[in-house]
Amino acid sequence: MQGIVRVEKNSNYTVLHKAALKDTRLSWKAKGIIAYMLSMPDNWVFHMNELMKHSTDGEKSFRSGFNELKTHGYVKRFPVYKDKKIDHWETVVFEVPQTQEDSLLSQNVQVGNEDVRKEALLITDSLLSNDKKNIELIIEYLNVSASKNFKASTGATKKFINGRLAEGYSVDDFKRVIDIKVAQWLNNPDMNAYLRPSTLFAPKNFENYLNENTSPKQKVATPVAKPVELNFNEGEDYG
Repeated sequence: MQGIVRVEKNSNYTVLHKAALKDTRLSWKAKGIIAYMLSMPDNWVFHMNELMKHSTDGEKSFRSGFNELKTHGYVKRFPVYKDKKIDHWETVVFEVPQTQEDSLLSQNVQVGNEDVRKEALLITDSLLSNDKKNIELIIEYLNVSASKNFKASTGATKKFINGRLAEGYSVDDFKRVIDIKVAQWLNNPDMNAYLRPSTLFAPKNFENYLNENTSPKQKVATPVAKPVELNFNEGEDYG
């Protein structure tokens, strides 16, 4: 008796390589993400927010699976420059995992050209396509929260933020890190100076800060004076 009930493949089906589905390094979550993306037509443009709508997983869960694909060579991300500055980020998704030797620079892959290999699917990440806006939002949030005056145009600042964005972190992740460290360091003279992009958004710090357990501070009840009741009918007692 056959254990799988199949349908005739005359519509609403896709053909893809089994590499990702057979890869034991990947979670079922990651396999589902790449299967969905590869089921779309060539040159289909994906947006992170749109992808998340097609499953019950939350943002963190989705990004965890997406990062698996990057780690194991199914996804490669790279910046697209305009006038020697990063204009936006683009992602190539592969049906078969790519090793370090299979760098995009050594392949016949031309970004923005139709000569992308069959197994590559060029997508644009909408969350990263406007890096300038994201950087300005993050730095403005830091400046307001920590009473600082950092500039979003500084090269080092852009490098730290773009680096974390390229790793799949969101603007909300930056805000969480800022909130956590401001709560800890703002009123600490020894640590206040470290409320800066080079510390908060450094690769060796960011993930650790983001995952710190924070418990809401207990509010100390302010003693309330009990009102004095006066009885004017009894007069005054001067002892």
